Amino acid sequence: MALNKSTLLIRDYENIRSILRDVYIYGCFSKDDYVEKQGISGRKYDKEQQRISAYLPKKFIRKRRIDKKVVLYCTYDGMESSENYLADTYRNKSFTALDVMSFFFVQELLNETPEMTAGEILDLLPDFNEEVIFTKDNLRVKLDELVDKGFITTVKDGRNVKYKLSSDIWSDFSEDELLDICTYLEFMKNVSPIEMPYCFLYDKIKLYLRTERGVEVPEYKIFSFKHSHLFNVLDNDVLLGILRAKADSRLIKVADSYGQKAKSLIPGEIVHDSVYGRQYVYCYYPDEDRYLALRIDKIGELTIDREMTDEERSLARKMANYSDECWATSSYGDKTSEVVIQFMFDEEKEPYILRRISTEGHGGAIEKKSDGLYEYRISVRDPDEMIPWIRSFGERAKLISSGERKTEEKIKEDWKRALEKYDSL
Repeated sequence: MALNKSTLLIRDYENIRSILRDVYIYGCFSKDDYVEKQGISGRKYDKEQQRISAYLPKKFIRKRRIDKKVVLYCTYDGMESSENYLADTYRNKSFTALDVMSFFFVQELLNETPEMTAGEILDLLPDFNEEVIFTKDNLRVKLDELVDKGFITTVKDGRNVKYKLSSDIWSDFSEDELLDICTYLEFMKNVSPIEMPYCFLYDKIKLYLRTERGVEVPEYKIFSFKHSHLFNVLDNDVLLGILRAKADSRLIKVADSYGQKAKSLIPGEIVHDSVYGRQYVYCYYPDEDRYLALRIDKIGELTIDREMTDEERSLARKMANYSDECWATSSYGDKTSEVVIQFMFDEEKEPYILRRISTEGHGGAIEKKSDGLYEYRISVRDPDEMIPWIRSFGERAKLISSGERKTEEKIKEDWKRALEKYDSL
């Protein structure tokens, strides 16, 4: 039996986000695991899972059995399609029958009569649903919402305010131009930190071309992405809230998913890990006088707090280029340490080593000391974050110094413990 989306409205997106991430994206939790972890009832989980299933295609959701547990997970072929099905979970959030009826009926009436007052619209609205009754007051609220969203506009006629349909903003665009815009949107919805608006606009132009121009948008296979993190769309509303707070010079109040007390923070730079897809926001926590690097997907609830003071604005400006002093995302320490690494390799047989240092070295300085010997220098807040990168060069890289952090000692100890595991060496 097909699920009826109209009966599965998404009123609390945090529940949806949590299940999608913990159950589908991580792909290692069963229903019982999730219920135990989050402390919710099995019945509530089933209801939320029904809502998710109503918006995600069956081919996107898979099941596998591990021992006695049934584990759900998402799967997609990035080479076959760049469609982000997770964006669809935002489409149906907390609207009522009154919202739906006003959206369609008002535009239908204005399509027949170009300009009408609120009273004239009220008189002509269908009155066949006992559960949905239009009044003068609730109709004006819905009309204002339609104006705010750009579906209709207002004109003055003496003392009267009349409503009319908004003009077709795409009318001056040729079919080829609209198809070019679709190509642009196909790219942006896979690379922008906030993908959701591009996903929705792409779908809207696609529908417009089909209904108004009789043109089908071809399924694009122009782009192929090595790292396309579709799951970031789950946090678009949280990320948008942070950006709005930054634009208005306001604090943010955040709580994690585990019920800890909300913190008021000064938002700084937003960082996106292009390889693993994690997104972070650098913040200053005034109550403890320290900097934090918060993973955005760990924020359970975000609200925009009060306006910043002049002193807080100054702290926010200092964080504008905070990541320039970080190798990855660690906010350890208030000072930077200079890291010096020697790279030794055969330049003729391994020229790619130098290319790797140049492209992956975060702008550090490279100096050739002799044939096959290069010295690399960079100043970072937490040299320990560089350990995986240094190790990836094997015997070709030797960490000379890292300031007070003594990262070279940590690497020596790691190699020592690794060798102890091989008794024959």
